[in-house]
Amino acid sequence: YFFTFLAGCIAICAMILPGISGSFILLLIGKYEYILNAVKDFKADVLGVFVVGCVLGIVSFAHLISWLFKKFPAQTLSLLTGFMVGSLNKLWPWKEVLETRINSAGELVPVIEKNVSPFTYAHITGENPLIFQVIFIAIVGFALVFIFEYLAGTKKDKML
Repeated sequence: YFFTFLAGCIAICAMILPGISGSFILLLIGKYEYILNAVKDFKADVLGVFVVGCVLGIVSFAHLISWLFKKFPAQTLSLLTGFMVGSLNKLWPWKEVLETRINSAGELVPVIEKNVSPFTYAHITGENPLIFQVIFIAIVGFALVFIFEYLAGTKKDKML
């Protein structure tokens, strides 16, 4: 139970960090399948311990991040920006599959992929790379960030 509690604490911390997956952390520490089976079989004791670990982990980590922002704002922002930039490799939509495997459901899934340009992707796969749609969605994403920042600023001004 202690390791399940600790896994909950660690995995939930990854959820609030940009570019890091809580599921991936559970995979790394060997608890992903265990927690997934507990959900599937509804093992309330295991899930309860995991959830308590998640709650304690998120509260503690949120306080730590807040403290880091107060004490070391530039360094903390740089670290979080590094996490986001580092995760862009996984978000790149055009990939060439170099190696595959068959998963437990009998499906063929990629194991090793290489990022390629949209034009190379179109040449390799023969599929439309949807460049304009990707650019449009990126612009919408940027616009939403700026809109939320603007709204947060106007709300803050009204509170003062």
